[in-house]
Amino acid sequence: MTIVLHRFPLSHYAEKARAALDFKGLEYRIEEHLPGPAQLAIYRLSGQRKLPVIEHDGAVVADSTEIALYLERTFPDRRRLLPEDPERRREVLALEEHLDDTLGKYAPRVWLRHALREDQYLDALGRALGPFGHAGLGALAAVVPLAEARVGAVQRRLDEAERAVRGALTDLCARLETSPYLVGDEPSLADIAAVSLVYPFKFPPSKHLFKPEVEGASVRSIAEDPALARFFDFRDRFYRDHLR
Repeated sequence: MTIVLHRFPLSHYAEKARAALDFKGLEYRIEEHLPGPAQLAIYRLSGQRKLPVIEHDGAVVADSTEIALYLERTFPDRRRLLPEDPERRREVLALEEHLDDTLGKYAPRVWLRHALREDQYLDALGRALGPFGHAGLGALAAVVPLAEARVGAVQRRLDEAERAVRGALTDLCARLETSPYLVGDEPSLADIAAVSLVYPFKFPPSKHLFKPEVEGASVRSIAEDPALARFFDFRDRFYRDHLR
């Protein structure tokens, strides 16, 4: 049975699940959803409203990490997401959890803060989302910077998110100075998490983008920051070498 991946088009967690499917070399079909009433269908399917969710052979699995672990258990003959060595396996899982707690949690806030200040990126994304999406982005671009300037709590939360994201990416750059992958000499779930959780900062070359027009569009203040170049170069190579 073909695997069905249910996703929100801009979701970095959905991209993490999709990347795990790709990495394992599995066939799958994508069902796009938008936040709102469509989430009721996801609730009926999975008992909760968040995406991503996969369906496979009668099983319904939610959460990007649980999806990756399900794929690893169900398709052990395919390319491994987790090392066989127990110590390395624990290291991969610990790093993946840390990335979920930092990039997963805070990247959307940092993305919103920076993306709304970059007209070229907003134009590319707006064209892909259509007139209603373009209008919504325009409204956010007007409101969010004003709220940040006038409401101290908003600015503090965004500053906290920025420190967490930049700190995580800086740590990944340091790892890549001494190793071809984030944990040792072979790619793993830790790499999948790292490259996918920055998804909207720089849309990768992939036939599975929600709209092909967004390929290469980037939030330059993050994706082209020289201090983070080692990681984003790695991200580009990883998509080219291991994902579709």
